[in-house]
Amino acid sequence: MNFQNKTRHMVDILFVLALFAVFALSALLLVMFGSKIYQNTVTGMNENYTLRNSYSYITEKIRQSDTENSVQTGLIQDASAIVITTETNQTLYETYLYYYDGYIKELFIKKGDPADPTAGQNILKVNSFAIEQINSSLYSFKITDEQSQTIEFLVDHKSN
Repeated sequence: MNFQNKTRHMVDILFVLALFAVFALSALLLVMFGSKIYQNTVTGMNENYTLRNSYSYITEKIRQSDTENSVQTGLIQDASAIVITTETNQTLYETYLYYYDGYIKELFIKKGDPADPTAGQNILKVNSFAIEQINSSLYSFKITDEQSQTIEFLVDHKSN
């Protein structure tokens, strides 16, 4: 009888160890699959970050200055730009949104001052940024990010 109790006790221990191993393996697989799903989600969000932000930033800048003749296309050296004119304390200022040295940049200067493209603030790193004025109030933008994804969108300046 003593031999049977030891055998039964050994089987109980092996069963518990096997159950623990199955649980540990399941937990490990769950963590591995979860981390892969999380990594794919983060990668997708990062890939779309530049495109979404560039679209939102440009659209909001144009809509903030929705007064007659305040938005137009222009040049800052050889780079095409959107030029937004605002008046503060009876002084006119210009905001340039343009592509230079791998970035969409913003430059805020007093109207009539020389516009230096190197002085602009880096907004987003992109591969290309193209602007086209469709008519007096409609602008077309085409932006390609570092992953070679492209977004094209139109912005209507309502006051023109």
